[in-house]
Amino acid sequence: MKHRGSFLVLAYVLSYSLIYALNSSMVLANEAPVWRCGNMYTNQPRADQSCESVTLNTREETQVPQPLRPPTPANKATAPAPKVDSLAQRERDAQAKDILNNELKRLNERCQAATQNPALQRCAADQAALKRELARLP
Repeated sequence: MKHRGSFLVLAYVLSYSLIYALNSSMVLANEAPVWRCGNMYTNQPRADQSCESVTLNTREETQVPQPLRPPTPANKATAPAPKVDSLAQRERDAQAKDILNNELKRLNERCQAATQNPALQRCAADQAALKRELARLP
């Protein structure tokens, strides 16, 4: 009587394996053959066409991308930015301010010549952006 329980489990597993195998073969048997007729694929070729049977792989496998690795401590360490003396930095800031003021002046002239509404809206947005940039400078 001890073996009866293991026999029932084995019979249960085998019966479901057989059902699964039969269902799989029926699904494959129900698929209609695919024919290639020139550049066209069909499952109902006409008699006047020269067609050849094509075997399709119905299983599709995809590759899962590897997760990104966190940066190593060696990558995090960067060389410190070189120090610039304050006189050179003030000169750079003054040059940047001059460039932005010149751009704003040219933009104002262009905006006065604009007549269409979208062009006026774009000019206003560009003027606001240049004024924000100028406000950020020391």
